[in-house]
Amino acid sequence: MAGQGRGLTPADRARAAMALGVDVPTVQTVLTVETGNAGGFLADGRPRILFEAHLFSRATKRRWDASHPRISAQPWDRRLYAGGTGEWPRLEQAASLDRAAALSSASWGLAQILGSNHVACGHEDVESFVAAMRESEGRQLDAFVGFIIHEGLAPLLRARAWAAFARRYNGPSYAQNAYDQKLAAVYADLAGTPAPALPIVGMLRIGMEGEAVRRLQRALNGLGRRPPLVVDGDFGGVTQLAVQQFQAARGLQVDGVVGPVTARALGL
Repeated sequence: MAGQGRGLTPADRARAAMALGVDVPTVQTVLTVETGNAGGFLADGRPRILFEAHLFSRATKRRWDASHPRISAQPWDRRLYAGGTGEWPRLEQAASLDRAAALSSASWGLAQILGSNHVACGHEDVESFVAAMRESEGRQLDAFVGFIIHEGLAPLLRARAWAAFARRYNGPSYAQNAYDQKLAAVYADLAGTPAPALPIVGMLRIGMEGEAVRRLQRALNGLGRRPPLVVDGDFGGVTQLAVQQFQAARGLQVDGVVGPVTARALGL
């Protein structure tokens, strides 16, 4: 299953932008946030994959769970991942048992799209999907575009409705990773426009990252925090302590979490 590993080109990005009805920075924004610029291929030219043992187990009705527990198991277990090139032996072993189920149970390429989504990506069967994933990052991007269109997400990208897109694409827990705010910040950087001052919604808590956390850190510094926080967008222990101290000083519940009440008190 070796791949040719051709990289993404400006023409690929332009084609994707035209298909989605957006500008090129929007396409690059989603790729940057979703993939971390990891690329769609390994150094040896094979597509970057992640084999999902729980999906293979489900697709094969648990037939191989007892005899092959490293590649067929319920429920999902992070410890089964080998990562990088180590995912390929897992896929190949599963393919020797049930090729179609194995290919459908791996995520592929730039956007790590599951093979089981091949129809949504514009492919008749999983074999043609995998052939495209092996060919180039351009074909991987085409599949991603097809998936976005199939799922009705293109209008949200055209409107740059980042929160709505994040909710549909990543699920209701998107806010825990400030996914929408990362999209907004990356787009602003790529397009050369000021980042919007997004309202604080939901909760900000330890472990979160992004523009909303930077705004929180700037607000705390603006209230005379000493020593001032490093404005790095990382809600770590120091930022949590600063929030707790602010809450105590204002007579608020001291939990280190920035919810609506604390956000209003901070002027966010």
